[in-house]
Amino acid sequence: RAFAKKLGDAPLAIVDKRRQAHNVAKVYNLIGDVEGKTCVLVDDMIDTAGTLSAGAALLKDRGAKEVIACCTHAVFSPPAIERLSNGDFEEVIITDTIPHSLANMRDFPQLTILSTANLLAETIWRVHSESSVIKLM
Repeated sequence: RAFAKKLGDAPLAIVDKRRQAHNVAKVYNLIGDVEGKTCVLVDDMIDTAGTLSAGAALLKDRGAKEVIACCTHAVFSPPAIERLSNGDFEEVIITDTIPHSLANMRDFPQLTILSTANLLAETIWRVHSESSVIKLM
């Protein structure tokens, strides 16, 4: 809800999932209306992309116009890239907190990689100058 609020009180839908074991999650339900909407799936990490792929399939099945995935840490264990580039995602946005070979990303045109360099530099500067880092959030 806090993320939706930061996006100007954007409508919110929730994909209900349960993690049954490491790298095994099952999507159970969708709470909210996504018909004809652009949906943004947000996660802290993408490992095998099983959860995100299942969530995107559910959103598309319920009438979502397009699905965009965002995450901070892209581990991309196989078969993540295959799952993410299968056509369910309009865009997949990640940060560069984990380095990846761009050669492996040639067949993944939906991928956008954002640099964390400025944020890290500003954080270091603020800590060094004893300024607040909370304002960066």
